[in-house]
Amino acid sequence: MKPDQFFNRELSWLAFNERVLEEAVKDSLPVLERVKFLAITASNLDEFFMVRVGGLQFLKDANKRVRDLAGLTPTQQLAQIRERTLHFIDTQYKILNLHLRPLLRDKGIRRMMPDELTPGQRTYLHEYFNEQIFPVLSPIAVDPDEERIALPALQILLMSEVRAREEEKAPETVRYVVFTLPPSLSRHVVIPDVEGATHSYINVEDLVEMFIHQYFPQEQVHGTARFRISRNSDITLDDESAQDLAAEMEQILVARQSSSTIRLEIEEESDVTPSLVKSIQRLCDVNSSQTYMIPGELDLRSCFGLASLPGFENLKVAPWPTSEIQEAEDAESIFDLIREDDLLLHHPYESFEPVLQLVEQAAADPNVIAIKQILYRTAKNSRIISALIKAAQAGKHVTVLVELKARFDEARNLERAEDLLNAGAQIIYGVRGLKTHAKICLVLRRESGRMMRYCHFGTGNYNEATSRLYTDISYLTCRPEYGADATSFFHTVTGRSRFVHFQRISMAPFGLRERLVEMIQSETERARQGEAAEMKLKMNSLEDPQMIQELYAASKAGVKVHLCVRGICCLRPGVKGLSENIRVISIIDRYLEHGRIFWFRQGGNPVVFIASADFMNRNLSKRVELLTPIEDADARKRLEEILDTQFADTVQARDLDKDGVYLPVKTLKRKPLRSQEYFAKQAARRHRSRSQSPDLLVPHVPK
Repeated sequence: MKPDQFFNRELSWLAFNERVLEEAVKDSLPVLERVKFLAITASNLDEFFMVRVGGLQFLKDANKRVRDLAGLTPTQQLAQIRERTLHFIDTQYKILNLHLRPLLRDKGIRRMMPDELTPGQRTYLHEYFNEQIFPVLSPIAVDPDEERIALPALQILLMSEVRAREEEKAPETVRYVVFTLPPSLSRHVVIPDVEGATHSYINVEDLVEMFIHQYFPQEQVHGTARFRISRNSDITLDDESAQDLAAEMEQILVARQSSSTIRLEIEEESDVTPSLVKSIQRLCDVNSSQTYMIPGELDLRSCFGLASLPGFENLKVAPWPTSEIQEAEDAESIFDLIREDDLLLHHPYESFEPVLQLVEQAAADPNVIAIKQILYRTAKNSRIISALIKAAQAGKHVTVLVELKARFDEARNLERAEDLLNAGAQIIYGVRGLKTHAKICLVLRRESGRMMRYCHFGTGNYNEATSRLYTDISYLTCRPEYGADATSFFHTVTGRSRFVHFQRISMAPFGLRERLVEMIQSETERARQGEAAEMKLKMNSLEDPQMIQELYAASKAGVKVHLCVRGICCLRPGVKGLSENIRVISIIDRYLEHGRIFWFRQGGNPVVFIASADFMNRNLSKRVELLTPIEDADARKRLEEILDTQFADTVQARDLDKDGVYLPVKTLKRKPLRSQEYFAKQAARRHRSRSQSPDLLVPHVPK
């Protein structure tokens, strides 16, 4: 493999976050929608540093010089990430300070600075501080050269330099004190009665610094710096040797709280001195290459709070309605509906409710004998888990594989697994050595002396909260072959059964990769034989070297390859003699593109799959994933239409060029098409046509 044939994975991810940030620049969007996109980029960057940069830092510290696909060592990658991140941060704060803040102020949302406060407002805030903040905070004296204190990650911290008063005769001593601003304190403290503002506030760190001297009545504060740290969360569980997986995971969560610091952010505009900066760096055990001076307030995730302010609906986008499935509303039970025909849903344009109904009705139905399900990430107050608990309490055989290794959801999954255990469910804590990322639910129901099997296969998690924010595909069926495959799948992952090939579905790491390679090579061979050959593949990330090489081979044979890749893409398109037949687009819009759909022409008899897996080595070789063929003709046609619409997007799509730059799509005088908006309108039209009475005649009239 030649390094110049691949893009670096980490830089490709940063390019994705840059495309998200482009949404915060758009004048066509209401200001609070732009603020929301700014917050998303901040949240994304936090996770990137905790996981990806943390892993690279570990390799660098261990003197590992292993090169990535693009030929870069960990040290080279870290240097390029820093350069790219510095530019990104500069862009973030220019957008915030030069564009969004003035717009917010014009619309009545105003951040007040201490020097703007009137005497009456200062009095109000002083009382608020004494009542709500002063007794809560605990100043901790530190010596940066001595034993380190445990600092919380991703919280705003203050370090003050404190000295004896000048009038004191004692020799001058300098000491340092750290304050942690816990999440329990509101980041934005509302200030009443500000002229010309509907919602005015002061940041809690500004308020604390205004009155910080109250903690040191006999001393003087000579400077206060605001800072924030990110810790390495790329700590993996050795579940090959773990005796008690739940206990081992709890230890991992504790270890993350004290892992090494991989990023230090210091606010430039705070009262910071060079000595304070050096003291903070020593305290956090970081060097200058890990330190980022931030030209504005820390932690832009707080912009989520502004974006969701009530009473400012005119500053937000008008919501696209989620269409209910009329057949599901009309049917006596979800089982009647699925038995009548397969059901394909495109979320969030179409409601996630039928999936919830499958589990909730199964929990209450006396004819249901068993429910089996994989849970990777769930909602905070999950209806799915509540239904499974009720089913277990009712005496049904409930088997749930709860993936404890779902990063950043481990604590919640541990807690909910305990709830399910207490209700009498049979719990499996994932699969040894692998993450279980498959999206599948199996319901066994006795009907007229027969055992019917109802299945749900999906591309997204069983999470009703994210189902309103992520685009995903659900497929509900009671086809016997799928039910048999689902049964065998659960036997494989829960009972250590020897793997057998399924009738329809394919499973990673035993066969899913091979099935996809077979489909790509089939198209490649058809092209070599002179047939029209084409594939349309939609996924979140494309990084696996084998899959990229197969796509290159297909392109060289003449296969038309259309790729819709939301985030990481290590494939280099448009290179003569290598990938000139490959087009890569990325779509960033109101919803997070999350569905995986794979379409192959196959000589005019298309084969279409949905999957839980991306074209990444971790998905294909290190996780339990599912690839599900869609055999229902109407469902196949809908999936093809979804792909065609996205590849025709001229508004939100960006084309990736051979140099790694994402460019606006060339419209060639085509009518503007925004795929997500089109899907929302299409779902609403479908709902209206379904809900019309069958005996109602609707004439077509001239426009």
